[in-house]
Amino acid sequence: MLAVLAAAATLTGCGGLKPSSSLFPDSGPMAVAQLVPRNGSTVRGIISFTQRGDRVAIAGYFVELFPGPHSLYIHSIGNCNSLNAASAGPVWNAAGTSDGKRNGDLPQLFAGGEGRAELETFSANLSVATGKPNDVIGHAVVIHSAVDPDPKAEFGVPNGWLACGVIERSSGIDLKKYF
Repeated sequence: MLAVLAAAATLTGCGGLKPSSSLFPDSGPMAVAQLVPRNGSTVRGIISFTQRGDRVAIAGYFVELFPGPHSLYIHSIGNCNSLNAASAGPVWNAAGTSDGKRNGDLPQLFAGGEGRAELETFSANLSVATGKPNDVIGHAVVIHSAVDPDPKAEFGVPNGWLACGVIERSSGIDLKKYF
């Protein structure tokens, strides 16, 4: 854990990342997805899911985005091998969400002029490492080019899916590994 904190301090001190402290687990099972560029984009990021009681803390940091709003979703299939991320399948929708939303619906991102966006939120519709139908492990996270997730040409990207990462169990985040 000390190495992770040192890496964050180093990156922050260099004017690079300004990671949120919630990216570092203080308790509970954790899962992480490293998002890599798709469709010829340069977008990348990292998102963590940490079980905290009956809710999941979600924290993410994303770079190289077009300024403006972007959709962020958990997709059904934990596969980002296709060049356009279509192998991740549709937005994930396990039965039994408490608020009528799909499990894969995450809050909208907004990238400033520098192309960076952060996310910090909680969800009662997800779990981490429980084996339940709402367990995030094994699914994929995809950043869409705009708030409309329908596949269409935007910014020269064939389906508007800019980055994809598979959610895997983790014991912590070493930011040097990702950025």
